[in-house]
Amino acid sequence: MSRLAVLTSLAALLALACAPEEGTPVRVDEETIHPGAPPLAPFTECSVTTAREPATSAAHETACTEIDYPFHPPASGRHYSQWADFGTYDAPVPWGFLVHSMEHGAIVLAYRCEPDECDALVATLQEIADSRVDPLCRAGDTPSRFVIVPDPTLDVALAAVAWEHVYLATCLDRESLEAFVDAHYAQAPEDLCASGVDRSASGWCG
Repeated sequence: MSRLAVLTSLAALLALACAPEEGTPVRVDEETIHPGAPPLAPFTECSVTTAREPATSAAHETACTEIDYPFHPPASGRHYSQWADFGTYDAPVPWGFLVHSMEHGAIVLAYRCEPDECDALVATLQEIADSRVDPLCRAGDTPSRFVIVPDPTLDVALAAVAWEHVYLATCLDRESLEAFVDAHYAQAPEDLCASGVDRSASGWCG
């Protein structure tokens, strides 16, 4: 065997050994910036981190089955067979529903805020959602594919999540947030706008 063939074989074996196991999600292409926007409590500086999470599965699970996502918030993976209806919620929505919404091209805008900051934050997120009219969404229904939802378990103040992409921020930097939305809105395997489910009246999984 030639020296080149040996080196090629070794390189292939090394790549195989270093590759993640099938089905093991990873986050790659992580980048962090520090815009000049004021931080949201309890944070002391503004940071924005974006990353890509290549999908290793899109399998459906029965609604309310426990799914152990390796990252929070998840940007891909197994999810419930039903998706959350697009719109704004006052209480948390299980991520199994939200991941399916993202598979349909939605962007989830999840937030964790102090009571005196929530109204202004949600109002800005609503402005961003309302500014986009989606031609795939039927007249009379929600005009765009956004889900705005509180999540007190976030490690950051604000997370924007699209299929395979995540934006994590300790501040509301509208410029970078809207750039993320522009880049990833409706960029998903199932690009469609159809009504999902709203089980908030029963507590989703109550």
